[in-house]
Amino acid sequence: MNVFERVIDANLKSQRADIRQVLHASPMFDAQAMEIDKRKIKFGDKWMIDFASCNYLGFDLDEQIIESIEPALKKWGVHPSWCRLVASPSLYLEAEELLAQLIKSEDTLILPTVTLIHIGVIPALAGSDGVIFLDKSAHMTMYEAAKMARDSGAKLKSFKHNDFEALEALLEEHKDNPKKLILLDGTYSMSGNYIDVPRIANLAARFDAIAYIDDAHGFGVVGEKPDEHLPYGYKGNGVVRHFNADYENVLYIGGLSKAYSSLAAFISCTKKLKSFLKAYATPYDLSGPCPTASLQSLISGLAVNESFGDELRKKLYDLSFRAINGLRELGFYIDNDSYFPIVSVWIGDSMHLIEASRILWESGILITLAPYPMVRRGEETLRITLTAANDAEEVEQLLQAFSRVKAYLEGVNAPLRPRIT
Repeated sequence: MNVFERVIDANLKSQRADIRQVLHASPMFDAQAMEIDKRKIKFGDKWMIDFASCNYLGFDLDEQIIESIEPALKKWGVHPSWCRLVASPSLYLEAEELLAQLIKSEDTLILPTVTLIHIGVIPALAGSDGVIFLDKSAHMTMYEAAKMARDSGAKLKSFKHNDFEALEALLEEHKDNPKKLILLDGTYSMSGNYIDVPRIANLAARFDAIAYIDDAHGFGVVGEKPDEHLPYGYKGNGVVRHFNADYENVLYIGGLSKAYSSLAAFISCTKKLKSFLKAYATPYDLSGPCPTASLQSLISGLAVNESFGDELRKKLYDLSFRAINGLRELGFYIDNDSYFPIVSVWIGDSMHLIEASRILWESGILITLAPYPMVRRGEETLRITLTAANDAEEVEQLLQAFSRVKAYLEGVNAPLRPRIT
């Protein structure tokens, strides 16, 4: 046994061993895609309907966006590999201005991924003596970044999801610390539910703290002035604008790899904060840049969004509404009060999760598995994501496949809903 095998075997005792077990047992993990045709994807000689993509607006398939990329490549090459501290193609500045106009902030700063933003910005703002308040349901990447800040001397305190009383008590306890950072998801990646932005913004203002909101999934789908015609809201300019809040005490992080199908992410900021982050957020000078194609696809996507983005969001809402209600009619439990196109169907057991994934695979349906420890034990789910490039017929096939999952679960006397405790 060599050193790598010994290290691997030692680590297999950790909780993530469960993921490895599911990976080996389910066809839904680590599958090699060969070809796509709209929202169908080919594995070997089998075509599947894709309900695992997060390209919510279908921009990955938009011809106008695709055709705009080649001229940018000829001008800039595939990858001008300066770190941003040295130089930035003008595409960055154009995109940052357009994003600031859309979300109605003074400025924005683009980095390649939300994860890089977290590991750069959270430690930079917390410094060696700040205090971080982490929602226990916040994305794991924020927790990893918070641990980095803690290693540099910051304090890390966590609170139960949506327990605003506990958060208020923690803020009161640390009210004299001038650097207080509250970490939360804007749109939760497993439920699609929104954070209560007005309440968080109010708490942040009362205690002179920063509400750091990661809206990796919500940006592009959720937007301002929601109404009966479009409950998501208009323009897709994020969960902060959805609740008509501002950025006085809010740092908004928008993901562009979901709805905008681009390898990029951004931070809302003032000019002064942008200058600070250029010097203190390490990914600005220690990370590779966004590829040319991603920056151009973002700029073109913003133009498409302005032209007919709300039509795409209306279609997406209607598809999500049908899928969620259809699954609930079958008896499945789904924690989603927004009809956001993340639909996590509760299964509650990793072995049943594996068998359900096999049934869906045989039925030609691709979804995302969420076994323990991706979620808490007993909360294992089959995670469906819908896009505007899906259609009503595909949703019907999804529901038919889940009717077969239901038959399997009933056959082994497995519950369709979690027990209420």
